[in-house]
Parts: sequence; C-alpha cells; structure tokens
Amino acid sequence: MTRIVIDLPEEDLRQWDNLAAIRHLSRAELIRQALAGYLADNRAGSNNNAFGLWADSNTDGILYESQIRKAWE
Repeated sequence: MTRIVIDLPEEDLRQWDNLAAIRHLSRAELIRQALAGYLADNRAGSNNNAFGLWADSNTDGILYESQIRKAWE
C-alpha cells in the first residue's frame, strides 16, 4: 500500500476523527473507505457514459454527420 500526505482543514480532521471513533476504525481506514466509495460512484462504467448526449436522440448519426460536413464545404 502506498502512503500519501494530504492537507485538510482542522475542522474536517476533527470530524474524521469523531467518525472514526464512532465506527471503531482508524482514520486511515475510514479515509480509504470514503475514497473507495467516491471512486465507485464516479468511475466511467460503459460506453453509454461517453455517448450520453445521443442516448435519447432520434437523429440518424450518419445523416447528421453528413449535414455538418456539408456546412464546412
């Protein structure tokens, strides 16, 4: 496991310590769990995330591309 150093406001650190005490976890373990949850919630999961703008579109992609290219001519 790699060790990192981060800067936190004192109030945030107090809150981490209080939560760690309530859950009977070390500060490091609590932060690892929080980061794992954040990464799980924000990880790009599939191609649908990349093509989200077209998900509900009834437009033919090839036709749209052709129209845009004609505008460049």
